[in-house]
Amino acid sequence: MTGGDHIVQYGRGSIGKAQHTGSGDIVTGGKSVAGPESRSAAFDNVLQAIDALRRHLDETERAEVDSAVRRLDSEGTVSELKEPLGKIAGIAALLGEVGVPVINAIKELLSCFSSS
Repeated sequence: MTGGDHIVQYGRGSIGKAQHTGSGDIVTGGKSVAGPESRSAAFDNVLQAIDALRRHLDETERAEVDSAVRRLDSEGTVSELKEPLGKIAGIAALLGEVGVPVINAIKELLSCFSSS
């Protein structure tokens, strides 16, 4: 770990900090088909990451995130989830490094839809 780095890991398959100075993608672990169980686990990871983020939110941000979370449905389609997840990801992105676990969890969830 480099001086000043703070790494927080959430969810199944977390690998910590990956540094890459070459070209191409960093690939870890095996590939699996995203079925209902992995989609459910990814959805739970999003909710856990949001819960961890709450302490960094001001009152207005918390209200916006809570409103978006109420619109999330674990059985929803990708088109139904994109708007509330986009709202949550946008707020997380504005918070910088502390929002990264939320953004990563959202990416993981959305990738479940493209894999199935």
